[in-house]
Amino acid sequence: MASENLNNATPNKHVERPPGTTFLPQARVKRVIKEDKDVSLINAEATFCVSFATELFMEYLVTEGFSRAKRDKRKTIYYKDLATAVNEVEQFEFLEDVIPQTMTLKAALERRKEALGEEHIESRLAKKQKTSSTAMETNSTATKEVDENNDGSTVTESEAPTPSVATSAATPADSQNDNGPSEEKPEDL
Repeated sequence: MASENLNNATPNKHVERPPGTTFLPQARVKRVIKEDKDVSLINAEATFCVSFATELFMEYLVTEGFSRAKRDKRKTIYYKDLATAVNEVEQFEFLEDVIPQTMTLKAALERRKEALGEEHIESRLAKKQKTSSTAMETNSTATKEVDENNDGSTVTESEAPTPSVATSAATPADSQNDNGPSEEKPEDL
């Protein structure tokens, strides 16, 4: 019977329910309250008050959102209706970060550009380009660095033996190792 009343409810009509009950499950509300590290215990009356206050808050927010939907001749409440209500109603000002107005990507980028300033963005792009070109140079020089040979001598990239020669040139110490020939590692830069 309570679900029938809930489905037939309009924003201006309150649903009747037995005194001392809420639509929100008390155990979950209590669990959410206990998430606060400063709260160790909470009694049933306090949990009920928080549940009821939450219901009133949700009802007010949805009613305001519904009035925005009604203006557009709709019966369905969309996110934009709630965001408009948060933006227009002073009591919901604290929700502006949680339920912000939607905007296009282009508008968001323009807004960000204005906030940071054009110079700051250009300097960041220049740093990124410089960093990526430096990384590319480091990678190319790292491949040309001197590699250490098995006998301790050094060879450059142009003098390095072909892979077939490198595997056959294993020292006796390498053949005694159960893991096979050791892999050559480049020197630290």
